[in-house]
Order: sequence, then structure tokens, then C-alpha cells
Amino acid sequence: MKLVAALLVLLLAGCSSSPVPTPAPDEPGRTWIGMVPGDAIAFDGPAGELVLIYVDETYAIDHVDTSALTWKLGDDYTTDYFVEEDDGTVRWYGRRGSWRAGRHGEEPREVPIVGHQARFGDRVITLSDDGPVRLETPDGAFTG
Repeated sequence: MKLVAALLVLLLAGCSSSPVPTPAPDEPGRTWIGMVPGDAIAFDGPAGELVLIYVDETYAIDHVDTSALTWKLGDDYTTDYFVEEDDGTVRWYGRRGSWRAGRHGEEPREVPIVGHQARFGDRVITLSDDGPVRLETPDGAFTG
């Protein structure tokens, strides 16, 4: 019976005995942040626990479907909207309650990713090959 189960697993895996590799950050299918929609990662810092949530839905902003990152600190939420373009450029389409592309002449802003750090205005995400490892906000620095 164990042999039948093992054969079934091999067939379902495409008859390959090697594991499927995780894509590197520059490979297709891997997002700039190393998270997938629905992921939530907790970080500790001077103001308590900050949770970074890659929201599992899109939002139409300036006729573009954007993704969202929500920063949850206690009862406070900050949500940034972004798009990763085909060439890997990340564009920031706004922050809930602050600004949005398409309103009052606002244009999407490029998110600079320099030295493994992505900056959304007053917030910075430090990235490793496995995803975010440090967040900086006006409330301080948070590490995972």
C-alpha cells in the first residue's frame, strides 16, 4: 500500500523526485516583496507588534487594479496601494486616507528599491531573499 501511495505522489508531481525550486527574487512569478496575497508577517518593535499584511484582493485606483499592503499596529491601520509592472518597477498608487493617484492631479510614484530597501513615503521595508525582515515607520523600527 505504501508503494502505491508513493507512486501516486510521483505521478502527481510530474514523475520528478526532486522538489520544485522556489523562484529567486528576479525570476518570473516571484513578487518584489517575497510575499503572496493573503500573507501576514508579524514584526516586533518599540510600539509593540506590527503586522504587515499583503491584502488578498485588488483595488481599482486611477483605472488600474492595484494590490495593497496593510500595516497593522494595535488598532491603527495604514494601507498602501501598489502595482508591480512587468519590468519589475513598483509604482505606489496611494495611501488610504492620504493621497491617491488620479485625484487632484496626483500621479503614481515609483517606489525606490535601493540596497534591499523599498520606501513608501515615511515607511521603509527591508527585504531579504525570503521576504521582508525589517520595517521602519514613524513609530520606530520593527524586526521579524
